[in-house]
Amino acid sequence: MKTLSWDKIQQGDEEAFRQLYEQYADLLYGYGMKIAGDETLVTEAIQSLFVYIFEKRETCTAPQSIPAYLCVSLRHMIVNELKKENSGSLKSLDEVGTNEYQFDLEIDIETAIIRSELEKEQLEVLQKELNNLTKQQREVLYLKYYKKMSPEEIAQVMGLTSRTVYNTTHMAISSLRERMSKSFLLLVAANLWIFN
Repeated sequence: MKTLSWDKIQQGDEEAFRQLYEQYADLLYGYGMKIAGDETLVTEAIQSLFVYIFEKRETCTAPQSIPAYLCVSLRHMIVNELKKENSGSLKSLDEVGTNEYQFDLEIDIETAIIRSELEKEQLEVLQKELNNLTKQQREVLYLKYYKKMSPEEIAQVMGLTSRTVYNTTHMAISSLRERMSKSFLLLVAANLWIFN
C-alpha cells in the first residue's frame, strides 16, 4: 500500500482521499461499534467525519498520527450524538464525557474456538473477567492489542496522559492475571485477535 500523503489530501487529491478512507474505514467502524453499538449512528458518524475532513482539508494540519486523529475525531462525534440523544441538547466538545457510552469488549467465542486452542469455558471465564474491568481499561486494551496503537496514540484518542495509559494497561493486565491462571493468560495473549 502506498504511503498516505496528508499534503495531497490538503490539495484536494481525490485518490489520496480515497486511500485515506480505504485505509482507515474498517478501523473506525470497529472502534465506533465498540463505543455505540449502533451501526447507523457509527456509519453516519464516519461519513460525517470524512465529509468534514474534505471540507476543511486546507486548514487541517497534518496530524502526528493519522489513526489517532481519526479515532479521537470519531469518538467526539459519536459521544456528542449520544449526548444529543440522551439529553436533547448538544454540548461542546470540551464537555464530552465518557459516561454517555459503554465500551464493550467482547470475544467472538465461536470463532475463537475454531481458530485457537481456547475452550468455550475458558473463553467464557475470560469474557466475565473482561466485563469486570473498568470501561477505561477495556478501551485501552482494545486500542493497544487489537488496533495496535502506541501509548501516545491511545492517550491522544482518549484524552489521557501517556502515564495514565501505561498505568491503566498495567492495572488491567494485573487484574486479569490475579483472577486467571498464568498458562491460560499466555494462551490468550497469543490469540488476542479473537476480540471483535
